[in-house]
Amino acid sequence: MTSTKIRILLLLVAASSIFNFQFPISNSACAQDSCRLRLEIENHHFFRNNEYGSNRMDGYTLPGFYMRPKLVWQVEPRLRLSVGAHWLNYWGAHGYPASVTYVSALPEESDDMRPVHILPWVQARVDFLEGVSLILGSVENNEGHQMPRPLYNPELRYAADPEAGAQLLVERPWISADLWANWNEFIFSQSRQQERFYTGASVKVRYSKGPWTFYLPLYGLATHTGGEGLKVRLRTNNKMNFGAGLGASYNDGPFGADLEMLVLGFSQQRDSTIPFESGHGFSPTLRVRYGDAGLLVNYWHGTGYVPLLGHPIYSNTSLNHTTLSVYDNRALTVGVDYTWRHFKACTVVLEADLVNYFPYTIHWKDWVDEDRGSKLMVGFGVHVKLNPTLPLLR
Repeated sequence: MTSTKIRILLLLVAASSIFNFQFPISNSACAQDSCRLRLEIENHHFFRNNEYGSNRMDGYTLPGFYMRPKLVWQVEPRLRLSVGAHWLNYWGAHGYPASVTYVSALPEESDDMRPVHILPWVQARVDFLEGVSLILGSVENNEGHQMPRPLYNPELRYAADPEAGAQLLVERPWISADLWANWNEFIFSQSRQQERFYTGASVKVRYSKGPWTFYLPLYGLATHTGGEGLKVRLRTNNKMNFGAGLGASYNDGPFGADLEMLVLGFSQQRDSTIPFESGHGFSPTLRVRYGDAGLLVNYWHGTGYVPLLGHPIYSNTSLNHTTLSVYDNRALTVGVDYTWRHFKACTVVLEADLVNYFPYTIHWKDWVDEDRGSKLMVGFGVHVKLNPTLPLLR
């Protein structure tokens, strides 16, 4: 970790500590959808540094913000229309790709570069029943669809385009569900490129008794590349991640704990760039929270597993070398975070984590295998989230 990055982090923490004024707009002004027309602003400033340098992946830094101002028209009590824009900015970046895919956490370089990266954000939401909502357009995803890190990298909140397509949200006493489809690449009848989209499901069936909740988590992610009527006929390609397990949580006042045991899988068809047709992983995770402080401990053991949207530390392939793969991937992650809530419409989050790769063997295509020792990596970040709401018409 360079001294420059440490000085930048200390400066950001100091700035957040002296940022001591009361924000004039409260995000509780329209908590019960009492405003017929309102302006909502989602503003997430982030500084995330991952010292993950190895032959399996490079370290990187994400400094910047995204801003999402939107007008929300409450047409009826169960019907709303939101129109706005999503502006992503990295400090020091002078050009952005015309389209950002989910190949990795960072946008890829492209010949078609734009000075700014602003996309439309449009959503129609219908609440059919209490706790059952249908969304068309921009997809709700501030919490990563409640998926674990091996399936969904939390950095995608601020390192990728917002998802758009269709979504079904269910929040009932015995079940919570998030089903969505994200359209990455739309094609016309004479398009030369292939269509690409993701579909996902995050479901928890639960039973609560006093401070205890027991639940059955079910997860699934699938990506499809293909399309009919292509002017240049290309082969279709499908990949899938899935997972299931058991979980238990305990909540009593400021103290909460959650233990989740997951078995996850990977399968794919017709992608010769991936050395595995299928794989699996085992991932127990313990989360403990007291007040505004949290602790996460995760163990991972994967064989032939490739995350589609998950964090790359869980992959048996390398982001740096297409011909490199890992036979047996074992890692231990310990993370801590603290959320500072002093303003009505603003939170400050400090986070840090340690990732330890256990000794592993790497396989080079057409070359000899190599044994590698354990590898300790560190990451840290600071986030300032401002989410004010301004009532325009009651």
